[in-house]
Amino acid sequence: MTESRNRHRLATLASAALAIPGLSLPADAATVLTETVVQYKASAYREDDLDSGKLSGGSTKRYDIDSHQFRAAAPLGDTTDVAVDLTYETMSGASPWFILPGQKGPVQVMSGASIEEQRKDVQASVNQLIGDKAKLSVKAGASEENDYFALNAGLEGLYEFNDGLVTLTGGIGYSDDELEPTDGDILPDRVDEASKDATTAFVGLSRILSPQTVVQGSLSLNVQRGYLSDPYKKVWQDDIANTVADARPERREEWVGQLRLRHFLPDIKAALHVDYRYFEDDWDIASHTFDVSWYQNLPGGWQLTPSLRYYSQTQAFFYAPYFFSARADGLASSDYRLSPYGAWSLRLRLEKQWGDIGLHAEWEGYEASADYALETVDVENPSLVSFRLLSLGLNWQL
Repeated sequence: MTESRNRHRLATLASAALAIPGLSLPADAATVLTETVVQYKASAYREDDLDSGKLSGGSTKRYDIDSHQFRAAAPLGDTTDVAVDLTYETMSGASPWFILPGQKGPVQVMSGASIEEQRKDVQASVNQLIGDKAKLSVKAGASEENDYFALNAGLEGLYEFNDGLVTLTGGIGYSDDELEPTDGDILPDRVDEASKDATTAFVGLSRILSPQTVVQGSLSLNVQRGYLSDPYKKVWQDDIANTVADARPERREEWVGQLRLRHFLPDIKAALHVDYRYFEDDWDIASHTFDVSWYQNLPGGWQLTPSLRYYSQTQAFFYAPYFFSARADGLASSDYRLSPYGAWSLRLRLEKQWGDIGLHAEWEGYEASADYALETVDVENPSLVSFRLLSLGLNWQL
């Protein structure tokens, strides 16, 4: 009788901790939906124009991306639920092309014509309870752009033990991508078609320490193979006074470790989220991400969430703004995403709940700079991004 009461008490504590607003880790619980949920979000992403002092040619206009996301999820009986996610995006703007040496530092050459592209993405998932301690999830999806088509599939599972206070998660995934670059059949130095694939595996462990505190850790490995270069980017090589194609290794192994803390403060109806992420790959890139969020419940069904994120990374071993001569291994890239830099991001989210209907608005401002990096950067890439993101969303439980 005592053991039964203890098990019930611990299960109650676990349920209470996972149900706290702003604290929930729904993917880490052996539960399925009991009600149909419909969600919609519209987002407007705007990159700041490139500084004209860092421009050698092309447009200063960067990317604008408008996104529409729709999700519908519903129970199928007591032990199964299904979900479908649809995304439609439109993108326009100019893309960084290559970098030239300048009198005051490197200067960026942008693509001459504005890019107009669309992306359509569909994802589906099925969750199945196995007993009262385990859950199995099957996921699959497809994504299509003007020059790109990708398929993906995954299998995830979780198991609860220690009276539901500890949850072990794990999963594997696979994706296959086909690329047919625009003008690939016209430009002699651009591939006309290419492919790559990726295999991902992860394992995670979460622990409910108290009705107010949950901690979680995870480790993942992602291995990419195939064409990993960017067909739309070039690299300036000074000894030939000309550009060469972006060339990257045909394999990339990425490791990611994450730690998360969720702590609820019942006296002020708030929750603190603290996340740390470490990334490392065999291209010599290592990054650190620190993310802190404060979820504050307010009277009348309102919730305000300010968040602050810091990011810093080192550079790939084959990266440089430009090259004086060819590398012995033939690799070269001046892509700013492979350069050393740091970034700060501030987010503000406001939510309002009316019974089964919730609305939210979110704003994010992001700025990247070599000055923000943890390690000293000798030469900053001139095309580092700053952007603003505004999102509006609806959540409806039927």
